[in-house]
Parts: sequence; C-alpha cells; structure tokens
Amino acid sequence: MSSITSRDKKSLVIGGAFIMLYLLFIFIAKPKYHEILLVNQKIQNKIIFIQKYYEVLSQKDYYKAKGVENKSINTTLNQRFLSKIKPSLAASEHQGLLEQLANKTGVNIIRFRVDKPKYTEKLLTISTEVTIRSKLRNLTNFIHLLESNQKFMVIEKILLQRINKTDLEELQAQLTVSGFIKKIEEETHKTT
Repeated sequence: MSSITSRDKKSLVIGGAFIMLYLLFIFIAKPKYHEILLVNQKIQNKIIFIQKYYEVLSQKDYYKAKGVENKSINTTLNQRFLSKIKPSLAASEHQGLLEQLANKTGVNIIRFRVDKPKYTEKLLTISTEVTIRSKLRNLTNFIHLLESNQKFMVIEKILLQRINKTDLEELQAQLTVSGFIKKIEEETHKTT
C-alpha cells in the first residue's frame, strides 16, 4: 500500500472540512435561512393586516353610515315587491291592490284573470288581466295611480274599445298588469 503523505493528509482534511461545511450549509444553514425569511414574511403580512385594520377602524363612522344607507335602500326595495312569497297569495294581494285602486278612481272591474307566474328578468312575475269599464278620466286616473303606486307594477298590455256610441268617453279596457315577488330565479346548469 502506498503511504499517505503529509500533503495528501492536508488535502483530505481540507476536502473533508469543505464537504462537512457544505453539508452543514445545505442541511442546516439554508433551511434556517429560509425559515427566517418565512417568519419575516409572516410578520410583514401581519403588520400590513394590522395597518389595514386600523385604517378600517378609523373609517368606522363612514361604514356605519353606509350600513344605515344600505338598510334603508333594502327596506325601500322590499316595499316595492309584493309582500307574499307564494305565488297564489301574491296574486291575491295583487288583485286586492288593483281593486283598491279601482275603488279610489271610480273604475268598475268586470273580471280578473290571473296568469301562471313566470320569471321576467330573473324575478317572479304575477300577471293579472283586468277587464274594466269606466269613463276616460277615471281610466286615466286609475293608470296614473297604478304606475305611481308604492308596489312596482307594470302595464304590459292595454286594449281599449268604446262601448257606447252616444257617450264617446265610456270605455271598456283590458289591461295586463304585472306585479313582482322578491324571488329570484335560480340558475340552472345544463350538463350536456
């Protein structure tokens, strides 16, 4: 066997020390360094979160005012829809509203016909066909009260005809009036 010279011993010791230092760096120092970076990043994220939290707290009055405003808008919108959720009850409420308006304006209702509920622009719509007899002035007042009512109602169709050849202002009208329920159509996903 060949003997190891002092120069070879030094090279082996330096090489061994280098390998040990490299292994220490790879398995101990590098993971610790990454762990410290991760901890610093978490600390920075928490500092940013706390700063944003204090910014929100400093605008607390603004958000309270916005909350009150949103509640009033929500209340106003709820008043615009028919209050009943079931279509049959909502149709009855809608019919009652139309009768009240007719009584206020002196319009005679001959008949009601309620159509099946349907979705219009994703809102459940109750359509009622109303046949009425009245003078032109009373009909105009009825339509005005209908359109300016607190409940949102839309006249979809109007058919007018004179019923008395001697009195030109006596009319028979057929109106299709729609009221809305606060029930939004669910999105149906078709699988093909």
